[in-house]
Amino acid sequence: MTSEVPPEPGDMEPEFFLDVPGAQLVTTDVLLQVQDTIAETIEARAMSLIYGESGLGKTFATRAALKRIAPDLLLSLQFARSRPGPKDLREELFHQLRLPGKMPGTATPLYRQLMTALPRRPYVIVCDEAQQYNRACFELIRNLWDNCRKQRPAVLFIGGHEAYDTLQSDPSLASRLCARREVKAMSTEEMLQVIPLTHAIWATAGPELLEHIDVRHADGSMREWAKVTHYALKGLAHFGTDHVDQQVVDWALKQC
Repeated sequence: MTSEVPPEPGDMEPEFFLDVPGAQLVTTDVLLQVQDTIAETIEARAMSLIYGESGLGKTFATRAALKRIAPDLLLSLQFARSRPGPKDLREELFHQLRLPGKMPGTATPLYRQLMTALPRRPYVIVCDEAQQYNRACFELIRNLWDNCRKQRPAVLFIGGHEAYDTLQSDPSLASRLCARREVKAMSTEEMLQVIPLTHAIWATAGPELLEHIDVRHADGSMREWAKVTHYALKGLAHFGTDHVDQQVVDWALKQC
């Protein structure tokens, strides 16, 4: 769930959807693949894209993988409003870098300040919800990356397929991507391995019940499984039981 207020600089702590009590971080294939992509991107000081449908865990996996990076090196670009423009990106970078003095009111001097500040440290620019970026936004990041020759920032774009389409449609942008990691929904086999580890209420649920939930509602989406877990916990209280069964599941699915 996107916050209405942008996070503090470097605030990339993974957040469980709906803040489900007792939820556990599981080392899934998605998390491992995202970790590899991020490690490669940072080592190469490159630009990469992590993309896929909404609710599959792109942002969560990225945040979990970045926990080991020093918070003051993370420049997490998130915006309260949708469809930001280059001006929004420049101003957010100014604040994230904690640059001194009054922010310039025009683009050129602000761009020059960013060009001076970015090469000073091995920053990692994280562009979440990148499907909302227009081509001019991507071009701004590309120009900053191109011109920081002394020490380029690593850049991670995280977004939906629209971000992939925009980047791929421009050869100058597409050719600069080091990696493109698509995040896909869990298969049935992976779901049966992962979900019992995400919360204690699913540890004793049989595979038939889990498959029923996945087919009826979740469809391999971690976000939808978090929603079902949220309502299943309420269902346990509603029926006065400590065991998830068909009755609890049917009640929970009606709430989703």
